[in-house]
Amino acid sequence: MTSHEPSSTTVFWPRCSAVRGCSGRSAGRLGGCPAHLRPSELDEFTGALRPGSDLDLRGVTVPARLLDAVLDAVTGPDGRPHLGRARFDGAVLPAGAVLRGLCVEGDGSFDGARFLGGVSFYDARFFGNASFRGARFGRNVSFHEARFHRYASFEEAVFTGDALFGEARWHADASFRTAVFMGAACFDRARFGRDAAMQAACFGGPVSFKRVQVARHARFERTRFRQGVWLGPLVAGGRIVLSDAAVHGGLRVHAAAPQVAARGVIVHGEAGFRLRHAELDLEDAVFEGPAAVRSLARPIQGLTPPSAGPPAVRVTSLRRVDAAGLHLADVDLSGCGFLGLRRPDALVITGDCRFATVPERRALRPWGRGERAVLAEGLARGAGDADRLRVLYLELARATAGADRNRLARDFRYSALEMRRRGERDPLRRLWLHLRWITCGYGLRAGRAVAWLAVLAGLACCGASVLHHGDRADTAHTSHLSGRNT
Repeated sequence: MTSHEPSSTTVFWPRCSAVRGCSGRSAGRLGGCPAHLRPSELDEFTGALRPGSDLDLRGVTVPARLLDAVLDAVTGPDGRPHLGRARFDGAVLPAGAVLRGLCVEGDGSFDGARFLGGVSFYDARFFGNASFRGARFGRNVSFHEARFHRYASFEEAVFTGDALFGEARWHADASFRTAVFMGAACFDRARFGRDAAMQAACFGGPVSFKRVQVARHARFERTRFRQGVWLGPLVAGGRIVLSDAAVHGGLRVHAAAPQVAARGVIVHGEAGFRLRHAELDLEDAVFEGPAAVRSLARPIQGLTPPSAGPPAVRVTSLRRVDAAGLHLADVDLSGCGFLGLRRPDALVITGDCRFATVPERRALRPWGRGERAVLAEGLARGAGDADRLRVLYLELARATAGADRNRLARDFRYSALEMRRRGERDPLRRLWLHLRWITCGYGLRAGRAVAWLAVLAGLACCGASVLHHGDRADTAHTSHLSGRNT
């Protein structure tokens, strides 16, 4: 691309109001509103423009003929229109505006601008800051393959039709905070050089973020999705944040990121998290349909992974999660908080799921493995409520029951009985539980029972041997006394 030095000439027009008439500043010898220029005045205006010229059309209703004439005047040898600093704040641009290939070499401001119909910024280049804050797009808009080299803002913008940002590149932050998308929104294959900020935005149509790379954080806090959302395949170098978001129609997150936060998310439909290299926080989340969390076994092809850490998903919190069904498969639960889980009976755990472990006492395990699976809340002394933990352990024992999960289910039943023994106030019941614990591990530790049986059998044998030797000694002594008497 050929670059052009911005012209020192700034061309602007007076502000125009259809109600109040035309008034304000004039440029050079030309006065009045550009919507009412005579052909000779239009030629004089465009004749002052060069590729790279600054342009100030703030508050101007720009007719199609003026826009076409301006773009022709600033088109360089590379076939692209080049502007220096472009100021279209509050301007009204015509329907069908074609700004494809536009290069804005200074800052470009379209704050509060109105696009009456469809507009194309296909393959546009913004080398300075670009701001479309509060802009209104009357129909479809395309920023496909656009490049934003500095900060770009679409905050509070309203997209009435479809918004296409496929293969767009942001080299710095991109902000869509509180933006409204009434139609479909497509960000497929987009690249964000820093943050993709979409807090409190509203997506009224389908949303697609396929094969997206975000250098830092992808932020969707308090965002509303009216027709579901598919995030991914997506890779973020920092966090993917869905906290307090509301999704109607289903949520799919297929991503690799160090952290995925979905605290307080509400999903009216199915939800699926297929993650890699991630810590997932679902505290206070509500899933009206079934939800699933799985680890991705393979890297996401074509996207740079965020780190070389362990690929497994580490779930950090399920506290107060309310889900019609929650399936956890091949995830790390060793640091996960479970207390307050609304429907533990709807929980299913399969695959290679890791839990925290504690060693069993050496005196009570003569052989066999020496560790027992427990919940993270059970590791801290006095943490949580013993009754709630006991119920939770029983539900987890049910959730992990199966041919390949029997050992884990036994550990949870054992922990449930431990909670009952420690919290039992009746002395007789507590004594009975203590005897069951020390003799056979509540019937769940066969090795302990066998050890005690072996000890008892050994004691019985020793006792029998002692008695046998005692009887023989008594008989010999009696015979000796009888011989002396005779």
